[in-house]
Amino acid sequence: TQDGVKETMPNPRYVFRSTDNECEAVMGSLLAIKHWKGQFATIAGINPDYSYGRNNFAAFQALLKKFGVEHKVVADQWPKVGTLDLTSHVAALKAAKPDLVFSSLLFADLPIFMKTAHGAGLMDGKTKFVFPAAGFQHTLLKKEFTPEGMLFGHNTLYFNADNATPLQKQFVQEYEAKYKDYPHWEADRAYFAMQIYKAGVEAAQKAKNAWPGVEDVINAMEGLKVDSLGGPGQMRKDHIAEQTFYQGMTTHKNRFDFATLTDVTKMYSDQLQKPPGADFWKWIETAPIKL
Repeated sequence: TQDGVKETMPNPRYVFRSTDNECEAVMGSLLAIKHWKGQFATIAGINPDYSYGRNNFAAFQALLKKFGVEHKVVADQWPKVGTLDLTSHVAALKAAKPDLVFSSLLFADLPIFMKTAHGAGLMDGKTKFVFPAAGFQHTLLKKEFTPEGMLFGHNTLYFNADNATPLQKQFVQEYEAKYKDYPHWEADRAYFAMQIYKAGVEAAQKAKNAWPGVEDVINAMEGLKVDSLGGPGQMRKDHIAEQTFYQGMTTHKNRFDFATLTDVTKMYSDQLQKPPGADFWKWIETAPIKL
């Protein structure tokens, strides 16, 4: 494993990986600034206590600084992974009375946090919320304790997108029919990985006019573009993926018992992750990132 923003394998040969974990935090930060700049001065965080959570909250603050958003951190909570009693964390957030809460919770702790925070009155409409990874638990975030107007991230697959491709629509329909459920981004990540490998093998075979070897497939995969469930994707030459991301505001105006999205924004990851060889923090400082 590695700290998500520090590449310990800068020039991998036999390893390919997904986009930077921090893409969703960068996007959530940009949308929070776009929608709410001037509407908050105090912020708080509740994020998992490992590199992902800490990097995400730090990235949020770095982007606030980049775009000239003056702010004060009034609370930062770091529950250990697996913590399912978040009562004390919610109490600390409520006592701090932040204008905005940023949270990278995404496992079983997320719906528990939502229920606890709702019951404690933290979601009374006075506080804004940014949850870049909420889509990981989307069907568990029921309307009864998930207010409208929260900023939610669905990573690389938003199952209910109005402008979904025929491929996504077919997959979601078949998934719902088989499992009586609705897919999130892990389905897209798996599909993308298989499509990149499949296309790499096919391209290598065509170029060689014979069954390709490992080196042939690797060479073919570098720079390859495919259509994934959530939209266009690519494998960079440094073996890091580029994909399409989705975030928006929660709404109850749907046929489901859980919150979905309205005012959906779609962004490609070349706007959200550091380029090959770059330092993540310096990239945030210097890149011409647009809201």
